[in-house]
Amino acid sequence: MSAERTTDDGTEAAGESGDRVLDVLGFEVVIEEDFVTFPWRAGIVRAPVAFAAVWALVFVLAALPGLDAEVGFVDQLAIIGIVSFNAHNIPAATALVPGAVTPVAEPVLGVPVVGRLLRGLFVVGQNHAAPVAHFLDIAGGESGTIGHVNFIEQQDTQVPALIYYLVPVAALVGAGYEFAATYWDRAATDSPLEVTRFGIAIGVGYVLTLLAGTVLFTIETTSPLSLQVFIVLPDRYLTLVFGFVYPAVLGSLGAAVVYVRRDVLDDGSENVDDGAGEG
Repeated sequence: MSAERTTDDGTEAAGESGDRVLDVLGFEVVIEEDFVTFPWRAGIVRAPVAFAAVWALVFVLAALPGLDAEVGFVDQLAIIGIVSFNAHNIPAATALVPGAVTPVAEPVLGVPVVGRLLRGLFVVGQNHAAPVAHFLDIAGGESGTIGHVNFIEQQDTQVPALIYYLVPVAALVGAGYEFAATYWDRAATDSPLEVTRFGIAIGVGYVLTLLAGTVLFTIETTSPLSLQVFIVLPDRYLTLVFGFVYPAVLGSLGAAVVYVRRDVLDDGSENVDDGAGEG
């Protein structure tokens, strides 16, 4: 983005160059043509594919020692989804249906299949009604107060926890690399800062994908003390944070590899060839 520019006759240069001018609170903001023509949609649609790859790899890791036969198949799939969130440093949270929502929620939750799929829409995690207090508790390490659960840390398998955390790293770096390599010539990327557009595009689609996952990936659990039934689902506040930061940063790293290979190493070799030719 840049400041508005005009030609000698008073016409906007932005319009001639393909830039777009937006009126924001009375100020004209010029969005450069390269930003407008960037393949944002291509990055967004890669996000669900990247998360599906994470989920599939986590499923393989969880299946290596054998899945728990006492857990239903649908719940097993949901647990794999929650573990996939945990691998992004997004813990699960225990939640309940608020009393004010109960009259609306009960008819929906009573439908066998639909209720199972949509129950995540009606529950609110512990302390989620107070976002500031929630983040303060997270910063203070009060996981018990906000009902946080990390299935990776609780597992008792032969697969090291680090392997789970490396799965989204590999998937998102790979997604950023593939996206950049495919659209590099169309993206008009001229500087390292512009490389981050690839990660941001994937990040937008990824956080939307994970927010949908907080609805689908839920399981029921019963407190051994109070015998109260809770719903366990990924923490939505941290999903908003890490669901964007993870793919934005890691996708940009993958794209940076393409930038170094295409614009740095290739340009350097061309300069060497030109110098040899002149000599």
